[in-house]
Amino acid sequence: MITREATLEDWEILESFFKIIYRENHPLHNKEFWDWQFGDKNYGRSFICLNEQGIVVGHVGANFGGGLAWIINVFLNEVCRGKGVLGKLYELARNYYPLAATAANEAGLGLYKNMRWVRYYDLVRYVKINPNLIEASFDAVCKKVEVDVDHLIKKDTHYFQQPFIRGIVLEDGSRAISQENVGGLRITDIENLENLEKQAWKLGYLWIDYITSWNDLKTKQLEKNNWTLDHKNIVPWRLNPVEEKYFCDITFLSEKPLDNEFIVHRSYSDHGRIGSLK
Repeated sequence: MITREATLEDWEILESFFKIIYRENHPLHNKEFWDWQFGDKNYGRSFICLNEQGIVVGHVGANFGGGLAWIINVFLNEVCRGKGVLGKLYELARNYYPLAATAANEAGLGLYKNMRWVRYYDLVRYVKINPNLIEASFDAVCKKVEVDVDHLIKKDTHYFQQPFIRGIVLEDGSRAISQENVGGLRITDIENLENLEKQAWKLGYLWIDYITSWNDLKTKQLEKNNWTLDHKNIVPWRLNPVEEKYFCDITFLSEKPLDNEFIVHRSYSDHGRIGSLK
């Protein structure tokens, strides 16, 4: 078996692999999305294991952000397991940056425990519902809205260039993803919280949210402004498709200890993927 870095020329064999292991309409079934996620060495790489017939039997993705390689999209066919393949793929990612991960499933957590990774406090998601709403039920809040934001749309960062999303910059400089199909504005960067909220409600959004690591001191201001943790709110974490009462449960780990000041941004790893399904 061969382990190496993947290129866009591998797309046909990668597509076959992804269609076997991922659900229908998964973003990685789309060539444009794969190229955005892994096509630029400044932002991510894809590492594969090929069998003797040249078929992909293992994959590890890495998203680069904050000086770390965030491990994503890990899958090994059963024939690969227990043969050191994963270690070789991780080593290819480690050649770029130290390793970290979020959104690990149960199998992944077991793997990282065996590898003696450091596990931190889970990421936190704060939500605020438009205070001008007469009714604040799930059906009244998580519904499509018409907002005029075309003049605010930007494609000036890699995250905002993600296929099928609408990234906007507000008047105060705060950044967000418009998800008007479910009534919300998903904040990526906060500059002036009060002005951010005023413009969001003026534009017609029904709710806003922000995800970060527990040690982000901005959360103190959010709480002061009556934002609440998502499990105390009615807006679910999963909105594509909408899954009522599904709240944020995202583990944060790293191979080596990180500085206490390190804060996880929404663009790191793939926990911040928004609207990548057509």
